[in-house]
Amino acid sequence: MLICTVIMDLKTFEIVFDNYVLQGDTYEQGCGTLVLHGAGKSSRTRFSRMRESLNDQGITSASFDFIGHGKTGGEILGTSLHGRTKQAAAVIRHTCIEPLTLIAASMSAYTAIKLTKIFSVNNLILLVPAVYTPSAYNIDFGPKFSAAIRIPNNWQDSDAFNILESFKGNLLVIAAQHDNVIPIKVIEKIYESARHAKTNLLHIVPESAHLSLFPKLQDFHMALNMIIKICRGGRDNKG
Repeated sequence: MLICTVIMDLKTFEIVFDNYVLQGDTYEQGCGTLVLHGAGKSSRTRFSRMRESLNDQGITSASFDFIGHGKTGGEILGTSLHGRTKQAAAVIRHTCIEPLTLIAASMSAYTAIKLTKIFSVNNLILLVPAVYTPSAYNIDFGPKFSAAIRIPNNWQDSDAFNILESFKGNLLVIAAQHDNVIPIKVIEKIYESARHAKTNLLHIVPESAHLSLFPKLQDFHMALNMIIKICRGGRDNKG
């Protein structure tokens, strides 16, 4: 049963980054949770319902639109995976406090994993997570990037797995049963790599897809309860 504790209003912020202005919002300056949206046509609004629900339970969060997305706008082809890591780091330094909870979807799961090397992260919550070969990290998004990540099975040499081996916090992976973007082997290796995590849980949402992770309201609430539990101290055992 969820118990409401506090409700705060969103406050917008702007951060100058290179030649852009990152647009974001936060329920509380100095919050400990950052939500990172995925690629494609995604933006921070994709997670408004989740953030509102977390806020109702006293878990405040910040989020922002990466370059090329949402209100930040700009040209996505001029940035990269490395650029997304630097953008997220800038927002953390401006808006968040450590230790962090990172909630990240799809492409940004890789960003969140990379951020665990820079910041103190207690909780890592990955939704339909993607990982990438290091050789694609500094390639600008576009045809060359697409070609680099479409080499069969090149995700297997991702540095994400070695980083996760060193992760000592709580890991929650929420995957889609019918994901036509992320192979199940990627999900399994992410989960298995975090062998030294304090807690490690993999939840596969039934009858879901990459772009429809919570097809039923009950799926959303089940995942939300898992996230709240992780944010409030994790689990006592693995699996």
